[in-house]
Amino acid sequence: MMEWVFERMIYVKEACKLVSEGIEGERASICFPLEYKTAVLVYELSKYCDLKVCRFDDPTTKIEAVRWLEDKGVKVRRKEECLDSEYFLDCVAALTRKTLKAGKSVTGVIELTKSGVDRLKSLHAKKVFRKAISIDDSELKGKGENIYGTGLGLLDALIRLNIMLPGKNVFIIGFGRVGEGCASVLKKLGCEVEVFDKDKLRCALAEYMGFKVSEVEDGLREADIVVTATGVDGIIDSSNIRYLKNGAILCNMGAGRYEIDLRNLEGYQRTEIGDHITKLSGLNYFYLLADGRSVNLTMGNGTPLEIMDRTFALVAFALEHLIKKDFSGIIETPKEVEERLAELVRLKKIQKR
Repeated sequence: MMEWVFERMIYVKEACKLVSEGIEGERASICFPLEYKTAVLVYELSKYCDLKVCRFDDPTTKIEAVRWLEDKGVKVRRKEECLDSEYFLDCVAALTRKTLKAGKSVTGVIELTKSGVDRLKSLHAKKVFRKAISIDDSELKGKGENIYGTGLGLLDALIRLNIMLPGKNVFIIGFGRVGEGCASVLKKLGCEVEVFDKDKLRCALAEYMGFKVSEVEDGLREADIVVTATGVDGIIDSSNIRYLKNGAILCNMGAGRYEIDLRNLEGYQRTEIGDHITKLSGLNYFYLLADGRSVNLTMGNGTPLEIMDRTFALVAFALEHLIKKDFSGIIETPKEVEERLAELVRLKKIQKR
């Protein structure tokens, strides 16, 4: 799989070449889920800058990707070994938060997720970093990847359960970009999809798109599959888990570690019945996937490589911008950065003709 992904990721290779002079010799650390596409980004960036890489966590790490990097001379480190860089490429502000705990600071941050940006806002007030770019606020990542790619990662994970998806009742909690993408993919596959969002405007838009909108308790009662996509911890917890019908499948697609928070769940027996599949039995019984972590990365291979190729090329362009431009605070991905990627894609397509 690793060589297949490396062969196919053309944009990130070219983007890293284009920014090579701007990032040469700069000290950077990256903490993204260490799967196949991330490994390609790491390897290409490491050719031009002083890059350190660590695992985001163990469940989302692909061992083949780690070995591939190590075979190429790129050492995978602990987070604590990556805190002395000038720039972070971060996910859910994992490195930036550790920097605060260590009493250190960093010059700049590239943040991959909306949840991470929310955390950065409080960290900036504590002067943990000086400047940051939110990749999730970009058109090409925020909309392109989240709406059109992430749902395919969910599908990748669910198919591994070897179940019949058409006709299943699916309840999506959170109708932001990720939730919308997941709902759209499963609806096209023939699932009966209901959604919930605390934002009433999003609920109205969901109805325009043909989705039934339900309150959380009602949606849980009917669902064969429940998917959280909020980025907020505790959207499912011990207070509402009793509404799940017997045999329901529960999984998370958001960036929050505890969107499905069962740490205080009492009276249920946990049984591991497969890779990343846990059966919980008590007043009712249900199946938890990936222990509530992001199921697309833990059970599946994540977002399709063609989409991540563009997202990671955007990260490379954004890193050069972060290094070269003088600003403070958190900004959205600058338009000129996105336009560089769009132009790269256009030129590559012309070359293929």
